[in-house]
Amino acid sequence: MSAATGLPDLLQVHRGRIETMVRFEARGLLRFETEEDLVQGILARALERGGSFAYRDDPSFFSWIRRTAESYLADRRAHWGALKRRAGRVLRLTQGGGEPSPGSVREPPSDATGPSTFASRREQIGLVMKALDLLLPKDRDLVRWSADGVDVEETARRLGLGYEAAGKARQRALDRFRKSFELVSGSGLARP
Repeated sequence: MSAATGLPDLLQVHRGRIETMVRFEARGLLRFETEEDLVQGILARALERGGSFAYRDDPSFFSWIRRTAESYLADRRAHWGALKRRAGRVLRLTQGGGEPSPGSVREPPSDATGPSTFASRREQIGLVMKALDLLLPKDRDLVRWSADGVDVEETARRLGLGYEAAGKARQRALDRFRKSFELVSGSGLARP
């Protein structure tokens, strides 16, 4: 490869190596994102940081792309980790008010233990995280605050809104969250 070769060409030529790196170093992330999405994210980050790249030889390129990939994967882990915090509380919000909808998820009873209970809960938490990730940041905050027991008055203060406006915004965010949860869990697909 010559110095005249551009970064986009280098990334395309060595894409297979980047895919292999993702397969081995992002196993935990593959529960939440596809391999292709992670590779695309790494390529996009590499192009964003292309101004700091100067081709000298293949080993220096591989070192640079590895650092870029590690940075991107660390950011994605942090993203999913932030969504995972307190996801159990958010899981209860999928049931909505009153009677649970037919496709809603119920938390496993606290006295039930075992591999299937833990696997089910882990799967539900993953779905909650995916549903939260589909929301806009403001809606995500409103859902988390609701799960954490933040009252409407405090929500209004945080958002700089009136009490009624904050209550409506919170209800709309919860409705959007429940719909996104139904979407990612597939429970909304079976309905007529």
